[in-house]
Amino acid sequence: MTGQLGWKRITAFASGDFAFNLYWQSISLYLMFYYTEAAGLDAATAGNILLLASVWDGIVDPLIGMAADRTRTRWGRYRPYLLLGAVPLALGFALVYFRPRLDGVALIVAIVAAHLLFRSLYALANVPYIALTARITRNAVERARIAGLRMIFATCAYVLVARTTQPIAEWSTGNRDSADGFFFAAALFALIATPVLFLVFATTREGGESGTAAHRAGWTDWRPLSRNRAFWTLVGAGTALVVCYIVYAKSVLYYYKYVLGAEAQAPGALALAGLSGLVTVPAWMFAAKFLSKRAIWLINCAIFVSGLLVFALIDLSAGWPMLIFLMWMQTGYLGINFAYWGMLPDTVEYGEWRSGVRAEGLIFGTALLFQKIAIGIGGALFGNALAFVGYAANQAQSPETIAGMKAIMILIPLIGVGISALLMVFNPLGRGTHERIVADLENTA
Repeated sequence: MTGQLGWKRITAFASGDFAFNLYWQSISLYLMFYYTEAAGLDAATAGNILLLASVWDGIVDPLIGMAADRTRTRWGRYRPYLLLGAVPLALGFALVYFRPRLDGVALIVAIVAAHLLFRSLYALANVPYIALTARITRNAVERARIAGLRMIFATCAYVLVARTTQPIAEWSTGNRDSADGFFFAAALFALIATPVLFLVFATTREGGESGTAAHRAGWTDWRPLSRNRAFWTLVGAGTALVVCYIVYAKSVLYYYKYVLGAEAQAPGALALAGLSGLVTVPAWMFAAKFLSKRAIWLINCAIFVSGLLVFALIDLSAGWPMLIFLMWMQTGYLGINFAYWGMLPDTVEYGEWRSGVRAEGLIFGTALLFQKIAIGIGGALFGNALAFVGYAANQAQSPETIAGMKAIMILIPLIGVGISALLMVFNPLGRGTHERIVADLENTA
């Protein structure tokens, strides 16, 4: 599709990220904390469950992407997955936060099974939704608008999850760290997310085949990826960034609870930090008119690193000093995330240009594979690092453990963002490159 979508249709499509991020931000912000503080798992076991779930994603995501590429219905290739997957996804998410009356190995098995089921259902709906970004328009400007609006909706979901999860748990059960309270909050988020996904299905239309797009990847056709340098450098940089961000983000709740002694302040601080995205994302959408997304990526890597260095040198207290730090870090992360989702659809045309094969589902499914593996690695790395420095749940930590927790929050993210910036230097999608590729594809159609 090459025609203009218009802001109304772009906004309706982008709202899907509000629904998906009600689920995903909860998993990212609270699931590790829920496992250790509410479900009673030790930190290493909790982290390894997150890693196992990401390995499972590595199996599921590309398969769903390839299946979506081969799907034929009157609704299109990708839209049906939103319609059919919304309700099962909601039920699967609530099940993640349901603690069965079990102990020991039986409890771990039940928690793992629920988590793997949720990951499968999430991929079933999310991979086709992400692939639709490259399907509904080939216009780079509109894709940047979609990426920006998706991030604004994701930010709203982040704020809602961060600010209300523990208060909902406390309101419903009288205990902000109770398993039943987390389950109640998850059920409410699922009730909000489901109709949003139905709205996206109803308002989105897929474009028709064009140019070389008639040649689509089959189950064993990896040509769109094998020669796609734009994809691999982007995904490599994104994987490194996600690992480091997950370690940083999961540290925040523990830092507030055990280092600052101000656990009750954490939800509000996270929410206010998230709100900064409502300013910074539109600013980067505007900047994308003048800068390449690759340049935006590198600028925000510098912002992220500078925040970590300040945190390493200064002991920040609870309240405004810590809040300003969180807002600064969120600004850097969101800028990189905006660049990532703005560039990823462009790698579809780059791969088509290099191989003659178009495969949105395969490319987006593989990208999500690496993103989720990164999330799992980050979670496992954080959990095992906590165990290494002597962390024990719901008790005072030793000075050595406190120092170790702060080191975890600084050193691993610094390494990850450095690798991310280095890989992005080698990405070929500079300013104007995608437009020239699209023009070449249309001229050779």
